Amino acid sequence: MNASKTLLGLSSRFLQCARIALPSTLMLAASACGPLPESHEAAEESVTAQRADSLDGDECAAGGCTTVVLNPVADAHVRYAEPNRNFGTSPEFVVAPAWRGDVWMQEESFLRFDLASLPANARIVSAKLSTTAYTGFAWGGDGNVYTYLVQDDSWSETGLTWNNKPAISGAHVGYWWLWYGYSGHTEMLGVNESPELASVANTELARDRKLSLRLHSPGYVTKYRSREYPDANKRPKLALTYSVPRTCEQPGEPTLVLNGPSLLTLECGVSTWTDPGAQASDACGPLRVHTYNSGKDAYGPGPNTRAEGSYSVQYIAWNSEGTTVSAIRTVNVEDRRAPSLALNGAARMTHTCGSQWVDPGVVALDACYGDVSATVRRTGEVNGWVAGTYTVSYAVTDRGGNSAAPVTRTVHVANCPW
Repeated sequence: MNASKTLLGLSSRFLQCARIALPSTLMLAASACGPLPESHEAAEESVTAQRADSLDGDECAAGGCTTVVLNPVADAHVRYAEPNRNFGTSPEFVVAPAWRGDVWMQEESFLRFDLASLPANARIVSAKLSTTAYTGFAWGGDGNVYTYLVQDDSWSETGLTWNNKPAISGAHVGYWWLWYGYSGHTEMLGVNESPELASVANTELARDRKLSLRLHSPGYVTKYRSREYPDANKRPKLALTYSVPRTCEQPGEPTLVLNGPSLLTLECGVSTWTDPGAQASDACGPLRVHTYNSGKDAYGPGPNTRAEGSYSVQYIAWNSEGTTVSAIRTVNVEDRRAPSLALNGAARMTHTCGSQWVDPGVVALDACYGDVSATVRRTGEVNGWVAGTYTVSYAVTDRGGNSAAPVTRTVHVANCPW
């Protein structure tokens, strides 16, 4: 393929993405594949900017990211009304506000996660705290459940009380909102995945590799399943997605290899398209592969398995030095199956002489082109006023040139009144 020329094309009949030869920094861009730049230079600038963004700001651009799901190593709630009582072994933890200015009802919950399983040089890209609530009550006011960082990780699950609870640090780092009526007992998931939560997780990863959090609500009561709850799927969880910076100084030329063949043929209306993907690497390790017109990206719908045509899917990768490598997979969608052809009504019929015979017709269905009954060719006629035996034949060929086996109908015209 000539990488010095760019061909932007669009099949007027099937609206498929054209097969494209690209310079190393130009993504596949055709009308059916996504936004069409105003010029070759605009397209180049678009992808060059994307590449720069990935190199500078996309934590997962090189080497990919890893997600770990952590369970708390400690959780407990504390209650103002019982300031010296510990609830650390309870299968629930509670968040409750001061009621009408009276702090008597107030409860707060604390969770601690151990970050020691993450690599020493990991950088947390996103954090998601999820908790399963099972009951509560909306008292009024601000019903958000706020998450706060607690820097003091020395608290004990079985020793934590209202009187010795650790202080929070700074403003909240995200929240969720759940609503329960007077007698609500439906399980709901409280989720906090704010960037601030990921930020404090990074801070604690660099500090002591422990993350303690406090949950508090100014307005609503909610009760949650704790880490002691028998069903592990309903216990609190902290999902952390992190990257590990590449430290290699001489990445060399990157390479990109397609998974599977570069030319695929799919049966129109029968096959399904699943992108086999590609793998890229340089001397420093794996690289992230960007896809265009795969059906799972923002740059095109992917091969249309309901329409014949030739479709292109492009794969591009670049390393820390900005060196780009790309490849294209051609996907041909072909119609190689004949339509089905079936008679409406019986294959042998008797018609009373003296009236026009009405043909019940046939049904022709094609996997690629759908109902093609209107294109069926009929040969043979039936004279409803003359006794005799008549044969009518039906045939059909789809637009792909595939012909169904002809079917015939025999009609006996009898009992003429003259």
